[in-house]
Amino acid sequence: MDDYRKLLVLGVNEAIKQGRISLATPPGDAPTDEDGHLFAGLAGYPSVVLWNSISVGELRVSVWWNYDHSKHPQAESAGNAREMFSLSRPLAKKVHYPKFVGATASAWLERKTGRHLQGHGKRNIFDTYLRADMKEKLRIIPEPKPEGYEAEGQFFL
Repeated sequence: MDDYRKLLVLGVNEAIKQGRISLATPPGDAPTDEDGHLFAGLAGYPSVVLWNSISVGELRVSVWWNYDHSKHPQAESAGNAREMFSLSRPLAKKVHYPKFVGATASAWLERKTGRHLQGHGKRNIFDTYLRADMKEKLRIIPEPKPEGYEAEGQFFL
């Protein structure tokens, strides 16, 4: 499994485990938040899992791995400059990422025609970033088992 995809599977698993997203479409009676985020430990590192409904039952899912909010340059900014966890990647300029995040990755979670992260391997994973010191740590994460969905599947335009 692609290293970024491993992060995404870990993130989706955690959001499902916490009851924050549902694999049902349209979402059933389970308590779900179609746009949201959560903080969790993923593969031993503090992380943020984010999701947004994009229509037809799909969610954009993002993981910010080895994330330290206290070091984010826009953590305490005012107004629209403040990190609100609504985008697929941190609000700060990428030049600042090494200070507060080890890796980022995003993909689409299909829930209507089948339950899977769209794409295969690295294909259709976007907004990726990997800090040099995290490369080997990411590589050695054991391949996670998706909980109720597939790690790969058809990509829809």
